[in-house]
Amino acid sequence: MKTLMRFLPFIIIFVLLLSLLAGAITYVLQQLNLYPPQQITIAAGKPGSAYYDYAVQYRDILARDDIELTILETNGSVENISKLAQEDAVDLALVQGGVTIPNDISGIASVQVEPLWIFARPEVDNNPNTWDSISLSSGAKGGGTRIIVEFVAEITGAMGLTGSNTLALSSDDSASALLNGELDLALFVAPVSASYLAPLLDDPQLQLISLAHSETLAIRIPGAKYIRLPSGSLNYQRPLPESDLNMIALVARLVSKKDLHPAIVNRLVKAVIEVHGGGNIIPADSLYPSTNDLGIETDKLAVDLFENGFSPLEAFLPYWIVAQFNRILLFLIPLILLLLPIFKVLPIIYSAVFNRRVYRHYARVHEIDKKLASEGESLTEEQLLGLRKELDDIEISLLQANLPNIYRKQAYTAQHHLDYVRRRLDDIQQRAGNN
Repeated sequence: MKTLMRFLPFIIIFVLLLSLLAGAITYVLQQLNLYPPQQITIAAGKPGSAYYDYAVQYRDILARDDIELTILETNGSVENISKLAQEDAVDLALVQGGVTIPNDISGIASVQVEPLWIFARPEVDNNPNTWDSISLSSGAKGGGTRIIVEFVAEITGAMGLTGSNTLALSSDDSASALLNGELDLALFVAPVSASYLAPLLDDPQLQLISLAHSETLAIRIPGAKYIRLPSGSLNYQRPLPESDLNMIALVARLVSKKDLHPAIVNRLVKAVIEVHGGGNIIPADSLYPSTNDLGIETDKLAVDLFENGFSPLEAFLPYWIVAQFNRILLFLIPLILLLLPIFKVLPIIYSAVFNRRVYRHYARVHEIDKKLASEGESLTEEQLLGLRKELDDIEISLLQANLPNIYRKQAYTAQHHLDYVRRRLDDIQQRAGNN
């Protein structure tokens, strides 16, 4: 109990300092917004589309770190970017190449190439200027396919791409109509993994064609690439395509608001690499995912992660700390510099508290000694006895003081000083008795 009482002031001081430090850290963490949000939203397309399927995979991966990804259904890339441009609609969006992106949007990653697939009846020519009399689908309004088709129509002057014979069907509906013989041709901008492409590729009544002068069109269409699909790459036995196919392709991009939390960017890059990093039968896909071909300002953390990989510290520290290590250091270093003087002062405070238990008596001892020296001979016996009692009480207080051994020396020194004053008092009393 005595030991506890001895250190009680310092325990109180330590708890107060710790509380102050915890409060300061909490406040700064809130101001710096170091801890990431636990819920974000992505605009991804319709269920069954490739973008929606990717969003589902992202959601499952982010859930490992207790991040909830809400998927917003849309009509495609145009609506996706429109939602992202709104203030509080979504945080992320998957967007096809060729879609205009506002300046306040940041690029996370180019995830893969999406060729322009053109399936047609055997009698259909590959020149869009000959499509005036056929029925075709150019993709739903608001979708990425429709944007590319409009670029092709503008460049080639092909009236058949925008005429009355052109239907605005979704990708699934276009595929169904083509398989049922209701269409002569349908265009799709999609990754090879899109579920609606498989039955079209397996149908021997359909041919997979490339647009005439594809390389020229790819040069003139914003965000487009010119790629080659080797013969037999889709089906070796059939083979499909029968010969090398020259194709226009767009690059699918994951984009976000510029203020997206860096820890979320860290997890998104991890998800993108896991979902899209397994390779593909399309040779151009080997270049992705990456931060190339985004066409907009790229998130700096995303660039660093793709170039240098993830920190080995993630094996020992929470991902959100590692993702913001530099930001945290910028906070911790000034804090440590602020705390160093406090820790230097603590021993001084510690020493002062115990020294005061001894030295606080010296003021009264000095007053008594001074009184005895100047007025001793005129003091009554009763006054002298009162002063002696004060000295004795001070001595008892020193003996009972709860002091660490290192400070006990001061107490014994003070007792010697008390004896000196008592001897002066004894001399005065002895002279008074002799008189």
